[in-house]
Amino acid sequence: MLKNQCVIAVFALLLTTSSLLAQTSQDTLRASGKATGQSMLASLQGQPDYTTILQILNESGLNKQANPAGPYTVFVPNNGAFDELGDATLKGLLLPSSKKRLSRMLAYHVIRGSYTSDKLRDGQTLTNVLGQILVVHKQGDSITITDGRGTVADVIERDIRATNGVIHTINKVLEKNLPQADVR
Repeated sequence: MLKNQCVIAVFALLLTTSSLLAQTSQDTLRASGKATGQSMLASLQGQPDYTTILQILNESGLNKQANPAGPYTVFVPNNGAFDELGDATLKGLLLPSSKKRLSRMLAYHVIRGSYTSDKLRDGQTLTNVLGQILVVHKQGDSITITDGRGTVADVIERDIRATNGVIHTINKVLEKNLPQADVR
């Protein structure tokens, strides 16, 4: 249980604080491959592509953790990735009874160590903090990550280098057993 709480703390503090509306420069995050000079947390705050994950962390209470030193690599789902889950699934994840499931889902995206795109290789396997395997596929400038269900997430922004690790934005939510999107 303590290990799971540490994993939750790592993801939560990499991505949020108590203020979801903190402003950072739009150019800082958009400039892939550049160092932000800030923690992952500060690098993502106020960015329009991450409002859903910041809201999830805030509403679930997972944002009230200690600040990890890193380095970590986090494949951060953008708003569109969470939209694909559907409203019912997102609301279900925010139920108090789903906190453990939500924690596992978020931790599934976190890798110990710093993996910039130049360190990622086609066919490479990465072990996340839960001990699950993610598979990297790289062809030229295109990078995808495949999860335990076989879902393929495109890396749509890469190499956002923060002081405590690297952020890669992806267009799917990864998890070994996350249910399919709600039928709309």
